[in-house]
Amino acid sequence: MPYPETGQPLPRAADAHATADKWQGWILAAPGHGREWARVFDVGPDDSEGIWQAIAAAVLDAPVSTVRDRSPHGVVCSVGVELTINDRTAHVATAWHYADEEGSPRLVTAYPSP
Repeated sequence: MPYPETGQPLPRAADAHATADKWQGWILAAPGHGREWARVFDVGPDDSEGIWQAIAAAVLDAPVSTVRDRSPHGVVCSVGVELTINDRTAHVATAWHYADEEGSPRLVTAYPSP
């Protein structure tokens, strides 16, 4: 199966995954995007599973907006989604890495964006 293409759904989105260290060390952490998540959705590090479930569901049909970093190390692409968490709705930017053309998407980062 090919790498992602702009305007098309994220390949193998049903197999998307994220690592716990990414959530605790960057996405919901203070040096990362933690303040943005807290301000927009009133969530914190303990909410990572619910946020992940919302992101994983939203990217199933969302189109890829950019593809970059085509290199021997794989591809990184962006997908914007609308999430509703704690009765609050906002746009969330997500980035995904594919190690190779056969790999599944791994969440690189996610943050609420204007």
